[in-house]
Amino acid sequence: MSDERPIFIIDGQNMYLRSYAAYPAMSSQGHQVGGCVGFLRTLQRLCREYQPVGVYVIWEGGGSSRRRKLFPEYKMKRRPEKLNRFYGDDIPDSEENKQHQLVTLIGMLKHVPVCQIYVPDCEGDDVIAYLCRGPMRSLRKVIVSADKDMYQLLDDDTSIYSLHRKTFVTSTDVLSEFGIRTHNFALAKCVAGDPGDNVPGVDGIGFKTVAKKFPLLASDEVVLLSDFVAYAAARREEGAVYRKVFEAKTDLERNWQLVHLDGSVLSADQSRRVDYVVDTFKPSVDRMGLVKALMKEGVVDFDAEGFYYDISCVQVNRDAPEKR
Repeated sequence: MSDERPIFIIDGQNMYLRSYAAYPAMSSQGHQVGGCVGFLRTLQRLCREYQPVGVYVIWEGGGSSRRRKLFPEYKMKRRPEKLNRFYGDDIPDSEENKQHQLVTLIGMLKHVPVCQIYVPDCEGDDVIAYLCRGPMRSLRKVIVSADKDMYQLLDDDTSIYSLHRKTFVTSTDVLSEFGIRTHNFALAKCVAGDPGDNVPGVDGIGFKTVAKKFPLLASDEVVLLSDFVAYAAARREEGAVYRKVFEAKTDLERNWQLVHLDGSVLSADQSRRVDYVVDTFKPSVDRMGLVKALMKEGVVDFDAEGFYYDISCVQVNRDAPEKR
């Protein structure tokens, strides 16, 4: 990672759900609070260890109506998050509690110097892509997420901090693991599919097979879908993989619209909303406000002073970093 202090762009829903599932924290009133506490502690650790100059938390805005219209089954079979086993069997996995914690967390973060962005009728991934490809394209930034969808956004100024691996992922790492360049990762995903988002790939073909049969995806060139299909068409007599890819052309065109991220799917109004929130954001350091919110939820084992000390690296009452 560069010595330059980065901006952190946090996939809010992803980090919250991982915290909700992993942290066995209970309130003094006997309610689950792991989603809130886990998120705040993860944010604290990231700031302490990596000293970001700014933090942006991107929330889901109800999903993409464009993608659902294109493919109604999109994200329809996502498995619900299960609670950490340490909660025990006597505490139900409550959807009501999950939503309550999320709303509570958003309220808590209003007392913290992080910028929260929510755009209605939009996926958080698309907002992250818009920031990376648009207003923050030339800034040193880190996407915080466990979602491999973000790999396609990697470039010289953008890295990923994997919440799953607890380490950084770069373009070189993706090439080493998958044999595919990040600028061609979305194309490979069109073929391999994404069970998590219920995007069906070409039957029997995963990332390893795609990389082996289509070495052009490891090149420095951005491969177009039309060229990719033409490559398969020219070799369809050489094996079933090429034939399947050629025959799946229509599905691949649909998948591309489902999995490709570049921020362009945001409407003009949605883009302006993101720009406005970023441009007008005024960081807040309201220790008492956070303490009151924690007390209201019955959180008794959170060190608010230590939290604010560790996140003091985030710029407060100063302009955002200048674009290079």
